[in-house]
Amino acid sequence: MIVGQGKRCAAVASELGGRIVAGGFAPGETLPTEAMLCAQLGVSRTTVREAVKQLHGKGLVAVSPRNGTRVRATVHWNQFDPEVLGWRVAAGVDAVMLDQLYEIRDCFEPRACQLAASRGSAGDHAAIAGHFTELAAPGWDVERGIAADLAFHLAIFVATGNVFFISLGAAISTALRLSFGLSQRRAPIPAAELRLHEDVCHAILSRDGAAAALSMRRLLDASRRTLAIAAAPGGPAQTLEAAP
Repeated sequence: MIVGQGKRCAAVASELGGRIVAGGFAPGETLPTEAMLCAQLGVSRTTVREAVKQLHGKGLVAVSPRNGTRVRATVHWNQFDPEVLGWRVAAGVDAVMLDQLYEIRDCFEPRACQLAASRGSAGDHAAIAGHFTELAAPGWDVERGIAADLAFHLAIFVATGNVFFISLGAAISTALRLSFGLSQRRAPIPAAELRLHEDVCHAILSRDGAAAALSMRRLLDASRRTLAIAAAPGGPAQTLEAAP
């Protein structure tokens, strides 16, 4: 596939995927025919077909010669797919989405801290400490702060030595980066949350798995409260980026 064609396919997939995730096409609804989509979007049938294949690969649609292209129920969507996550965020980060993200994090991040403490190498621990130092550095900078915060959490997943944790961690990091990157301005990380990051870091470096897991649970609780306030109507939207 030529580069230009690939870009057009990606653009069409993004247009249709975004509309599906936003509710423009409801589960069970049939998408417009290829001819209609070609006319609406100004692209070829080949482009439409390739875009639909991409959506099928993400679990958003089912394709049948007899029934056309139908939107699948949300339970079939690949929720960890970076593009699907991006479309969900673009459609609006609501309390339900935040709760679901934190439910997943609650399930595995404390355990990841415990494993990082017991299994992590000296190099793994040095990476975690380095990212925390960057996060705590004076002179808050939006991009640097977000990058350091996410790198800190991802380094913990890497330190587990478990490939499944690492994959899950990367997916959650993508979701959070998209969510918290919506705001153009980012308030400095709350002091209480910074101290909890430090507690997590210190416990891992001390190879105290129980303390590391407990500190991560406390950090998740604190950052979730920050997000709940920010996500409320009229809340300070910039604090959406104050959590990891």
